[in-house]
Amino acid sequence: MTIGKTFTFEASHRLNGLPDGHKCARLHGHSYRVTVELTADELVGPGFVTDFGDLSPFSAYLAEHFDHRDLNEALDVDPTSERLALHLVRWFLDNVQPVIAGRLVAVTVSETPKTWARCTVGNAR
Repeated sequence: MTIGKTFTFEASHRLNGLPDGHKCARLHGHSYRVTVELTADELVGPGFVTDFGDLSPFSAYLAEHFDHRDLNEALDVDPTSERLALHLVRWFLDNVQPVIAGRLVAVTVSETPKTWARCTVGNAR
């Protein structure tokens, strides 16, 4: 079984090293959507992969460190969707994974309704 939960936050960023005039080189903002996918071979409790309530530390982390922030200040790397997804997989594995029943499969970060980057656990270490 596999489940997913989507979280949202608002943030700004700019990307370095782009050609002159590239719109992403300017400071701009997005309504980010972050989706975590979890799996389990067997269900726990009343029939869960993981109780969605057990993901609240991840929600709190997003709210505290990224919501209404400049991602260039919040991260030590250029804040592309790909790097943000990688960062969030690593944080989840270190801080949430040890205390939940399910196993993280991937984190998907969307800056717009039409664009996304997905980092799977196997690519995060």
